[in-house]
Amino acid sequence: MSIRNDYHIHSEISPDGKSDMEHMCQSAIEKKIQEIVFTDHYECYAYGVRSKYFDSEYVRTYFEHIEKVQKKYQGILNVKSGIELGQSYLNPSEAKNVLNHSFDYVIGSVHKLGNMDLGWIQFKESNVRCIGDTYYRCLEELAKKGEYDCIGHLDYYKKHCARARLSDQFEYYRPIIKKILKYIIERGKGIEVNTACMGMLMEETMPDLPILELYRELGGSIITVGSDAHTPDRVGYGFEQVRKKLLKAGFTQITVYEKRVPRQIDLTEMTK
Repeated sequence: MSIRNDYHIHSEISPDGKSDMEHMCQSAIEKKIQEIVFTDHYECYAYGVRSKYFDSEYVRTYFEHIEKVQKKYQGILNVKSGIELGQSYLNPSEAKNVLNHSFDYVIGSVHKLGNMDLGWIQFKESNVRCIGDTYYRCLEELAKKGEYDCIGHLDYYKKHCARARLSDQFEYYRPIIKKILKYIIERGKGIEVNTACMGMLMEETMPDLPILELYRELGGSIITVGSDAHTPDRVGYGFEQVRKKLLKAGFTQITVYEKRVPRQIDLTEMTK
């Protein structure tokens, strides 16, 4: 494997997690990954709704587990703290409070339209454009005003289109995607290349080459790579393909974080 930094991993702390941190760490070590970030979910909601999962106790539990694996694998695997913060623009005060904790890296994502998870919506020919319009408006709001270091799986809408065997109409959405990328760049933030769907729904990354090339043309340079693994077997999945895509798009570096400060590392020197 060429890229040895997995910046999007979930543990059983997340409501959708399937494995404990130790097993995820062991998988990373077996795959010769050098650095991982546990980015367990924290979702913000609209209209004053509060989740039964996401609260101060949830964050406290997360850090208890992180500290244990950091200590256990010190010198073997660099384990960093992170969070996947969903829809932070819906509740800025809650998002700010959560980020008072000492995270190394923050992914900003849109999983929900209002309080409706995209996975709960039945995508059909009759509604797919309406869903896409709403998704990209929400993503634009996140890009402009939300809390994040990098935006995760930027064209996440594509995943749900693929599940319904519908087109994600990329060319139609190209103008708003371009606008979103400009906001990200202007704020000094970045994007993630996510491999969650590879080998499953589709072989594309989120985002794939067309958006990566557009991001590069606009002057974007901050990119992390994440498997979005919820099980040990998915840690680092597809990273050699990602390296090739990034090089093809004109990138020679990827980004790592410590205490939310980005640092570039050379992509061209990575070998199998």
